[in-house]
Amino acid sequence: MFKTLGEDIVLLEIKGPLDVGEDVILGFYPEIKDLLDEIKRMGWKYHFNDISGRARVELDLEKVNFTLRYYPPRIDELEEEGTYEISAEIGNEPPALLKVESIDEFKVSVSTEHAHSCITLDPMRKIITYVEDVLWFGVRENRGPKKLSEAREVYDAVKFFLERGYKFKDDYVVKRYKKLLDLFEKKYKFTIKIDLTVDREDLVPGWSELKRQLSEFFYERGLLMEIKEDRKFPFVLNKPIP
Repeated sequence: MFKTLGEDIVLLEIKGPLDVGEDVILGFYPEIKDLLDEIKRMGWKYHFNDISGRARVELDLEKVNFTLRYYPPRIDELEEEGTYEISAEIGNEPPALLKVESIDEFKVSVSTEHAHSCITLDPMRKIITYVEDVLWFGVRENRGPKKLSEAREVYDAVKFFLERGYKFKDDYVVKRYKKLLDLFEKKYKFTIKIDLTVDREDLVPGWSELKRQLSEFFYERGLLMEIKEDRKFPFVLNKPIP
């Protein structure tokens, strides 16, 4: 949606990814300030990412270059029609941001002393959406822990948020946490084999949702679950259901 303010100036309402400061987010969600203060008290740092919402900006059409793109139908999703997209290149200077109407979603990325952006949180849903793999972290970009004692910072940070009621987003994040437990705690673990039979198709969720529900079921009972992949085909997990 837009309206003309002058011959070449338009007011445009955008919805989607936004690049705004902490003060804007706190203006909509003041309740997360306690969390941010806790992070700072622990000696950690944080930054916001994956921010999305609605805002109004002012554009000078004389400085905008529009591009029209066509995306063909996606075969993997059985789409029958393609889509068109108009994008705008506005130059080196950002547009004038007149007002942020809403912040709909955002994440908080936490850095410890030796592990940059090692944990990502969705604070409004109290979910840990990402945990860095400390065994590979130090290899990339020289940004991660180089000693086991430094890697423990990630473990301690995850425990910190779990003790405050946070849950894991999915089994992928759980698997990362299990690696930390194997490194820093000797936990008793055992393997069980479960054969499942479809009884009511209308109640069976998709594979990703089923894994999430199973992971949550066991976690609420003090257990961490990991589904073992077929070692004959290490790079392919054969899904039993869609």
